[in-house]
Amino acid sequence: MIIPNLALARPWAVLVSVLGITLFGIMSYATLPRESSPDITIPYVFVTTTYEGVAPEDMETLVTMPLERKLKGLKDVEEMKSTSEEGLSFISIKFLPSVDIDDALQKVRDKVDQAKQDLPKDLEDDPEVTEANFSDEPILQVALSGPFSLKRLKTLAEDLQDRIESVPGVLEAPIIGGLTREIHVELDLDRVGFYRLPVSSIISSVSQGNVNMPGGSLDIGEGKYQVRVPEEFSSPVEINSLVALVRDGKPVYLRDVAEIKDANKDPATISRFQGEPSVTIQVKKRAGENIIFITDAVKQIIEEMRPQLPPNLHIEAMADQSKEIRRMVADLENNIITSLILVLGVVLVGIGGRSAVFVSTAIPLSMLVTFAVLELLGVTLNMVVLFSLILALGMLVDNGIVMVENIYRYLQLGHSRFEAARLGASEVAWPVITSTLTTVAAFFPMVFWPGIMGEFMSFLPLTCIIALMASLFVALVVNPVLSAKYQTVPKGVAADGEVPPGWLQRRYRGLLDWALNHRGLVILGCIASLFGSIIAFGMFGKGVEFFPDTEPNRAFIEIKAPVGTNLAASDRLVHQAEEVARQYPDILYVISQIGSEGGDPFSSGGSGEHLSQITLEFKDLQDRSRPSSEIVAELRGILKETIKGAEVRVEKQEEGPPTGDPVTLELMSDDLAALDAMSQQLRKVLDATPGLVDVNDNVLRGKPELAVRVDKEKAALMGLDAYTIAYTIKTAFNGVKVGVYRESDEEYDIVAKLPKKDRTSVESVRRLTVAGPDGEPIPLTSVARVELTSGLGGVHRKNQKRVVTLTADVSGRLANDAIAELTQAFSSMTWPRGMTWRFAGEQEEQQKAQAFLTKAFAGAVLLILLVLLCQFNSLAAPLIILSSVALSLIGVFLGLLVTNMAFGVIMTGVGVVSLAGVVVNNAIVLIDYYYVQRSQGLAVREALLHTGMTRFRPVLLTAVTTMLGLLPMATGVSYDFLNLRWDVGGESTQWWGPMAVAVLFGLLVATFLTLVLVPVLLSVVESVGAWRMRRTQKRQGAAVVLS
Repeated sequence: MIIPNLALARPWAVLVSVLGITLFGIMSYATLPRESSPDITIPYVFVTTTYEGVAPEDMETLVTMPLERKLKGLKDVEEMKSTSEEGLSFISIKFLPSVDIDDALQKVRDKVDQAKQDLPKDLEDDPEVTEANFSDEPILQVALSGPFSLKRLKTLAEDLQDRIESVPGVLEAPIIGGLTREIHVELDLDRVGFYRLPVSSIISSVSQGNVNMPGGSLDIGEGKYQVRVPEEFSSPVEINSLVALVRDGKPVYLRDVAEIKDANKDPATISRFQGEPSVTIQVKKRAGENIIFITDAVKQIIEEMRPQLPPNLHIEAMADQSKEIRRMVADLENNIITSLILVLGVVLVGIGGRSAVFVSTAIPLSMLVTFAVLELLGVTLNMVVLFSLILALGMLVDNGIVMVENIYRYLQLGHSRFEAARLGASEVAWPVITSTLTTVAAFFPMVFWPGIMGEFMSFLPLTCIIALMASLFVALVVNPVLSAKYQTVPKGVAADGEVPPGWLQRRYRGLLDWALNHRGLVILGCIASLFGSIIAFGMFGKGVEFFPDTEPNRAFIEIKAPVGTNLAASDRLVHQAEEVARQYPDILYVISQIGSEGGDPFSSGGSGEHLSQITLEFKDLQDRSRPSSEIVAELRGILKETIKGAEVRVEKQEEGPPTGDPVTLELMSDDLAALDAMSQQLRKVLDATPGLVDVNDNVLRGKPELAVRVDKEKAALMGLDAYTIAYTIKTAFNGVKVGVYRESDEEYDIVAKLPKKDRTSVESVRRLTVAGPDGEPIPLTSVARVELTSGLGGVHRKNQKRVVTLTADVSGRLANDAIAELTQAFSSMTWPRGMTWRFAGEQEEQQKAQAFLTKAFAGAVLLILLVLLCQFNSLAAPLIILSSVALSLIGVFLGLLVTNMAFGVIMTGVGVVSLAGVVVNNAIVLIDYYYVQRSQGLAVREALLHTGMTRFRPVLLTAVTTMLGLLPMATGVSYDFLNLRWDVGGESTQWWGPMAVAVLFGLLVATFLTLVLVPVLLSVVESVGAWRMRRTQKRQGAAVVLS
């Protein structure tokens, strides 16, 4: 084989290359950005349009539908959703994963520009086009609280914000909560009525009296003078002196009809930390930046600024992703070290001291090469990459074991170190290459996993492929050189003698001898075991799940009060929930946000003062006195009994990419009333289904309204129109910006509106006056009537059809089982004409993942078959090897039964595909050696027994090392080398355990299949071949006799 021979001819070049790889790999590992989840681009584009005061159905007709008509012409769109609420249109466009997000943004902007001519002419702002990215989520939140006003807290937060945003890698650090200064011109309705003053006159007097306008320039003599009218307000008090109107030759000053207040903008939300009013800074990073470096820098800034801040100001860094990353990296690194020690121990016992050292070089060298390549590819060090390294850990030494063990065998036969290295490496080089390529072939189809799930999981096959190819380089190049230079000849072994078989090998020979005598029984037993394990899992297993159910680090309490509930009432409900949550010692922080200004773009629950969320952050896993999932379930029950008059959901934080709720049901119809009625009926069905909790729908039911019905005929006779009347009402109650007050470097809005006491009664609306054509005040009640009514809360659409979505979480039951029960129930129901239903969300993503993984498994088997056909140039050997792949599923199902785990569509599915590549490795080496023995003239049975005995040790060692590499992850037991303690049930184990169990138990069964079933099948193939040859010879002999 040319590669090991070339390496043996230039050993010093190889050793220097190893040194270079080590140095470059260490530097790459030190500088690789760390993240908890892969930094992926989600192909979502959002179009947000505001049109204040417009009803939801009008928003749908005037704004949403014209935009949708243009946007439907976009290519590569997977789905388009929209929500039309009062004054707000929100459209979400999900593109196919192959679409470049920048290109998608530009195409959406172009379509929105085309739609502008169809939109209302009086829109205050153009539709806003934005994208979604995981990097938009805050990596750290800094809460400021203490005995200060919210205005003061916000000022202190702004000082801190400026420093934080200067940190390299920080995208932005927006401030949540606090109060914003605003100058209010509060109209006195009684005085306005007394002076018969139109509201429009007050607005124009403020806006026209606050100017700083250039007037050009004058040439006076030899000089040039700039002309300016500097009449900006230098103090809010100056607004009092403005003349609103001159009546009968007497000025009516603004102070006569309004009160000028240095006040605050009405808050849309309230923020609290540990029950105290707070202001929060959300730190967001740029894509690809190192979270640990950024959070460390932010914390250092906080410590540097503490001496300059009030001593009683409480600053708390929370929701710190760097803690999770450090914990995850430490957990996985401990697993790697534990696995490495176990692997080295097995190799040391199996093939001796120096051989163990040579084999073990594959682990650090392969990983260092992997780190270097990942850095070149711009991949971050995240939980998917780290687990991929653990999955590959045991496999990295497989090639080295086969290579070093074969060289060691030639040394035992009396060859020199160089000759043993040359002969041993050349003999197994092609089988090693083939076995590596088959493993790579198993992972290769998963690189093309589509969708967001693929963006998330594709780092696993990529990392494994890089690591495996690096281990092949070590086996073919480094191991022969190290063996040729430093391997020792075993003492006490004859120059031409074999080492006597050990106890285990003798037992194996007896088993193999028995199996060859009972071939039919062995084959039927394996087939029966496969079907038996599938049936047993179907009867006694935990079923099928999409993602593993993990213990959450955070949970969220969502409180949905009736639409129209004000901020104060919502605040009282949140106080009740806070009091309950703070009774739990395992909850470290309680962070509350009362009111919602938009929320999660992937949610369709709307916004408003009736929506609130409480974030619960738990203590570290090892420090909790009870599982956090138990606390979540207990809180759910208590709060639903405690909080009356509002819907309460208690949800745990989900890992991985956004897939939606476990149960997501979509109803589609053009009839909004039918959708509302059917959703209420189906909610009762979901509530009655065992295992479903937090049942919710996204119907935006109407909030109470005061409808001002304009008598258009009367209004026209008085020179008025509906727009003028509506603008006056909006000014009075919503407020209108009439100018800007500048102080130092800051700008504050000047807003005209009614005082708060006059915005709490229907009578205030009736007392308004509207300016007529000549400026005379006209009472509102003379041209309109005021009615109490209820308007539509909002309209949801999907792919240009109206839709209502019902969601539910699961507790103590798998989502698939609940969905099967619901499907049966829905099939027997009577549905309104024109209404359709479907399950979406997690169920839809699960079906996509199942379809892809089925194709990936088929593709992997096909690629493995092609590689094997190239190696053996016959069909028999590849089919024998692939049969062991199918039968290895016995171990997968038995492993899930033993560990009481569900079959995870993602984790177990990926484990099965990975297992296909691992299982074939030992079978390839064994069959290749068998054919070598046959070519040397050995009989079938003798060749099989000799092959089994010769390859017993490397087959066993490679299998055991791979299994031991996964053992800490599968069992959750590892040693914490930093804190010097044993850890049980780490966080990464909960997430990746099902995949590790699938590979570990599957490989355990596959090892038996390789050592026993493969020789049996080879014997059957040889017998069939001999029978066919005898039959052919008989026919030829008969033909000769007849001739």
